[in-house]
Amino acid sequence: ARLALGEDDELPFDTVPRPPRKKRKSAGASSTESAPDPADLQRSARRTHLRREVGGIALLLASVFVAGALLAGGTENGLSCAQAGGIFGPVGACLRSSVLLSIGALAAIIVPFIPAVHALRLLGRIEESSDKRWLFFTVGLAVIIPVSAALARGATVDASNIDPLAGLFGSFVAFYLAKVVGLGGAWVVIAIGLSGLMAGTLAWNPIRMLIGARSSSATLPQATAALTKAEALEPAAAEMPAMDLTLMEIAAGSATVADERDEEPVAETAAEKPSRKKKQSKAEAREGHAAGVVAAISASTGDPLDAQAEDLPSPELLTPAPERNPEVGKQHLDAMGLKLMEALRTFKVDGVLSGRTSGPTVTQYEIEPSPGVKVRQFANLANDLALAMRAPSIRVVAPIPGKGAVGVEVPNPVPEMVGFRDMIESRDYQTTPRALPIALGKDLEGLPVIADLAKMPHLLIAGATGSGKSVCVNTIITSLIYRHTPKTLRFLMVDPKMVELSVYNVLPHQRHKVVTDNRDAAALLKWAVLEMQERYQLLAANGARNIQDFNQKVRDGHKLQKPKDPTVGFENLEYTRGILPYIVVVIDELADLMMTCAAEVETPLAMLAQKARAIGIHLILATQRPSVNVITGLIKANFPSRIAFRVASQIDSRTILDGMGAESLLGNGDMLFIPPGKSEPSRLQGAFLSNDDTERLMKWYVDRREVRKAAMEAQGLIHIEETKDDDDIIAKVRAAEAVEAGGGENAEADDSDRDKLFREAAEVCIQNQGGSTSLLQRRLKVGYGRAARIIDQLHLAGVLGPPDGSKPRDVLVGLEDMERICGDRTTTLAG
Repeated sequence: ARLALGEDDELPFDTVPRPPRKKRKSAGASSTESAPDPADLQRSARRTHLRREVGGIALLLASVFVAGALLAGGTENGLSCAQAGGIFGPVGACLRSSVLLSIGALAAIIVPFIPAVHALRLLGRIEESSDKRWLFFTVGLAVIIPVSAALARGATVDASNIDPLAGLFGSFVAFYLAKVVGLGGAWVVIAIGLSGLMAGTLAWNPIRMLIGARSSSATLPQATAALTKAEALEPAAAEMPAMDLTLMEIAAGSATVADERDEEPVAETAAEKPSRKKKQSKAEAREGHAAGVVAAISASTGDPLDAQAEDLPSPELLTPAPERNPEVGKQHLDAMGLKLMEALRTFKVDGVLSGRTSGPTVTQYEIEPSPGVKVRQFANLANDLALAMRAPSIRVVAPIPGKGAVGVEVPNPVPEMVGFRDMIESRDYQTTPRALPIALGKDLEGLPVIADLAKMPHLLIAGATGSGKSVCVNTIITSLIYRHTPKTLRFLMVDPKMVELSVYNVLPHQRHKVVTDNRDAAALLKWAVLEMQERYQLLAANGARNIQDFNQKVRDGHKLQKPKDPTVGFENLEYTRGILPYIVVVIDELADLMMTCAAEVETPLAMLAQKARAIGIHLILATQRPSVNVITGLIKANFPSRIAFRVASQIDSRTILDGMGAESLLGNGDMLFIPPGKSEPSRLQGAFLSNDDTERLMKWYVDRREVRKAAMEAQGLIHIEETKDDDDIIAKVRAAEAVEAGGGENAEADDSDRDKLFREAAEVCIQNQGGSTSLLQRRLKVGYGRAARIIDQLHLAGVLGPPDGSKPRDVLVGLEDMERICGDRTTTLAG
């Protein structure tokens, strides 16, 4: 909304005041006369700013004069004010005499701060609300201190000898106060007044420290209910009429403070109670967090019986984000808005600055273009504006969706780090029902963004080296394990770089250890396809539409059955395995897989992306090279939810986002996120999770497993992992490939039962003068198991030599020997 400010109101630098509204003219008058001139508006803004600067400096000098006059003296030796000299002259001497006589020497210390506070407000160093609070605080102290000094001396009044510490005001007020309520009652009144002053201005009540924090915790439900009611009655920002931006910021700050106060009583209780109760308070906080997570799982799709308090890690394992003063760097935002408008006028692009939204990393300025100015002109000036603003990069959103304005996103002078612990401790993460919640970061308004992977249902992440991609993957994994136990969530991780995800090998949620070999990664995806098919058969046999319906039937105790195997005559079809856990497949570097085994990876990825949502299998693909060779059209079409960090070029940005913008990001967690159901990306600052926090969390799982193992061994029992599976993924895939190839389980036992592609494989090896499994995989487009069996058959037939480490096998024959080894080609083809 545009701003309409008077001369006595505070004028932020990023706003332009409206001129007085003119009277409506006749219908024949030109409509253009009612439109204000941007140059006049800017000159009016500069005049108002100049008046505020001069007034602030004058008040600041006045406070220095008052302080100097009180310290310098000048009325000693019986001289009057007019006769006194000194460095500040008769005016300073009379001022000192009047202040000391009225309120005493102690309260005189407060007097210079009263004009100083108002001067700092005019100079933009403190906010309007802070100015009022500090003004009330200083005036209140100037009243309470002389009265307290007089009470300390007995509250007596002697006209011939005024108390120099209390003055006339303090002496008379203390005298009559003690006369009415007594000396003890007067001290009680002073204590109540001081507590009310501190509670009203500093939000700190010393009386609560004396009586304990039980009252605070007792009133927490009422405060929470009042806050919820206030938020429900609060109108949306988009529906509010035009008002001062400062008032908007104060309202936003009040909402933020209210949210923080909703969580403060727990921390205050732990700090204010005696030391013997601190551990108990922390334990209650952990139990409260676990109870909230259990309730959220029960409300979504998980199994509440599996989510016990001791099975979920505590947020205290994570490092809290450093405290940040919200005032730091705020005064620079107004100056940046003014500088931005000057830069636009330099390039002859006119507009009116109608508002701003400040986030952790960037600030979005909303500019309404003047009539006749095209939106394309703003987008073409992105690099020029970055040069004029001396910013690393500037992103232009032209226009802002749903608004008649252009957004110019400028980096903040002091960026704010978004802590991951703050994200999982937020009310949105703990109370909102989501099946697979992932804490991504904070948006431009500073609000946490918690997405649901189950609704995406797959996620594609791209970003250059050092942009924050790996940290984002770690925060997604950690978000899921803070909500789910190994019984409700399983991971399949592929890490060709061998260093990013290896720390999660000790995680009990792992269905298989972290895969680092590309051939095993292809087998892992094939197993996911087989698991998808088996789950669909299970759901069809029990009339369930998705995994949520099936798990609900399991929890309700319905009698379920397994799908019938046509190869088995008599089979027990009763299903007894329990709920189906979610399976999240994480691939940290997709480009490496697509370079080595694209034919084996692309097809299962596309099949999983198209069909795996209903049965609880979700994909998270990350790559640092978002080219069309890596993110093919088949993969991209089935990944509507995407995250883009800073990329190298506009081409990479178009590949991942279908538009520009990712090349203008700042790095270090600055991202563009396309949520499900939307086409326009939202800018977020990703949450930061350090390596120390991840290692500390994994150590918690290891220690917990060792404690359980020791407890069972002490009872003479054998400890068996709860998540241990009977079948091995790689072995299951190899067996399926053997059946597909037609060899069965005894294919390798019979040397005469050669593969149908035996001759073609032999010719490929002879032409390349070397034989290897990967060569046959690429040339014949077969799986790893089938290619390995063909290599063994070629070795038994004398075509290839024995294995030589990682080198290809030597070829022992030529093409002229193929008739002898394989027989006539027509006979082979007929067979």
